[in-house]
Amino acid sequence: MATLGNEVVQTALKIPVESQYERRFGLSSPWEHYYHPSDTAPQGRFECELDDMVVFGDIPQEISGTWYRMLVDPHFCPQPGTPFVDGDGNVSAFRIQDGKISMKIKYVQTERWLLERKAGRRLFGRYRNPYDIHPCVQLANDTTANTNIIYWGGNILALAERGLPYALDPDTLETRGADPYGGQVAAKTFAAHPKVDPRKNELVTWSYSAKGLSTRDICTYSIDPQGRIHNEHWFQQDKPGWPHDGWITDNWIILSNMPFAVNSDEVMKAGGDYWRFVPDQPAEFLVSPRLSNAPNHPAWKPGEFRKYTVDHGLIIHTGNAWEEEDGILKLESHFVSFNVFSFFNAADYEGPKSMPTGDWKRWTIDLSKPDGSELPPPETLLSGIFDFPIFDERLTGRKSKIVYLGQMTSPGTPRPEFDAVVKLNTETGETSTFDTAKDGRVAEPAYIPRGPDCEEGDGWLIFYADQESSRKGELIILDTNDFSKPVAIAQLPFVLRNQVHGNWVQNPHPERPLPPLTGPIRDVTPTPQYSQLNKLL
Repeated sequence: MATLGNEVVQTALKIPVESQYERRFGLSSPWEHYYHPSDTAPQGRFECELDDMVVFGDIPQEISGTWYRMLVDPHFCPQPGTPFVDGDGNVSAFRIQDGKISMKIKYVQTERWLLERKAGRRLFGRYRNPYDIHPCVQLANDTTANTNIIYWGGNILALAERGLPYALDPDTLETRGADPYGGQVAAKTFAAHPKVDPRKNELVTWSYSAKGLSTRDICTYSIDPQGRIHNEHWFQQDKPGWPHDGWITDNWIILSNMPFAVNSDEVMKAGGDYWRFVPDQPAEFLVSPRLSNAPNHPAWKPGEFRKYTVDHGLIIHTGNAWEEEDGILKLESHFVSFNVFSFFNAADYEGPKSMPTGDWKRWTIDLSKPDGSELPPPETLLSGIFDFPIFDERLTGRKSKIVYLGQMTSPGTPRPEFDAVVKLNTETGETSTFDTAKDGRVAEPAYIPRGPDCEEGDGWLIFYADQESSRKGELIILDTNDFSKPVAIAQLPFVLRNQVHGNWVQNPHPERPLPPLTGPIRDVTPTPQYSQLNKLL
């Protein structure tokens, strides 16, 4: 779920919460710090499935596919102060076929999750801190597979940038195993936001800390649908960095390096965090050719990469990018004015006193400029606080004009949440906005094309929403041409845990309908000898 304590905007605002002890006769729970407020915070740690969700309205018959969402859901109680980014990956999937929705929630059975289940308790400590784990798991695969989930080459890939992917079965969500590409590349991590090139039909990804924890190495490469690795390129940045997201064009890969540094071993041995926010450090764009030995620019040497900088700020999530004439790149993203990940702040950090911003921007990179150049100021396309950008991925790497964004409309209120979804036409500046209920909030949307040959951005959006006043979550389906009301709302019997990211996957076999996500039904035949209703003569 998109909140200020989540992946985008976090202020120093502290919201007082009434103590719950009086209603529990003075009894306490170690989970109180995590499920907070304990009366209303949605709990997790379960798996379930549902055949036919309650739907208000009519789901368009043309929609056939699955919406896979990733929940951060620690199976065992984390220690107080654990960042929200640390927890087990629990997949929440919704399959739409013939106007009905089936649902399944199932944990990714990572090595870490299995080891803790076997031990019956928490064994891993603070995020990426190698000194805060039980000795029995020091050599274990500690990735949580909890950040993003995509479809590639017949697998669902559960991703967390601290390790390699886990492959899942798209229909059952059963875990098939770790490292589905069989060690073809020496990189030890995998991007949380790899990009699919729809024209070359390849998955473009990167690995930072690619040679191990805190290393400066970055590796970029491509994966074809058969799982074969191509275009492997290694380079080193001047320090360990955090390129969480990035862009691709036909010839280039650009990574957004956020202003964080790795804490010293001494800090981590004392129980500190892995990352440390660095105030005033410029934001960085790390640019590399997709074909490293044949860069498509006369000023670039084979194997080269360059870093470009801008003023201090965070680019956490990116939109589309494309190439223009004379070696000019255009990239779109938000630009956040303060640290979203407040738990990585130093104890004496004082945030900016002005109102937070997260405007939607367009950046220009002139590839003829040397390494270390500062970029010109970006163009502001829309002002406000935005995140979770979605565009028509049929146009990845090519010029596009439609982007869908989550918006926080009231950042200074006692309960700041992402509470609206916006459609922006970047050519005309025209916007359409869908607002949630007064006490509602929304998660990252997903885009469903109306058809294989529809116009850019035409189709539907699907996203999760809930309300503070309701104990039921909802899936909302909007027609992209009419934000005045949904075409359908599917109601859940409970509120779900926070979503990080998710993706819509069209039916990969449109010639046949998708099976429900629920388990197979055991064969059954009527037994007349037990019937109490037989009135046949």
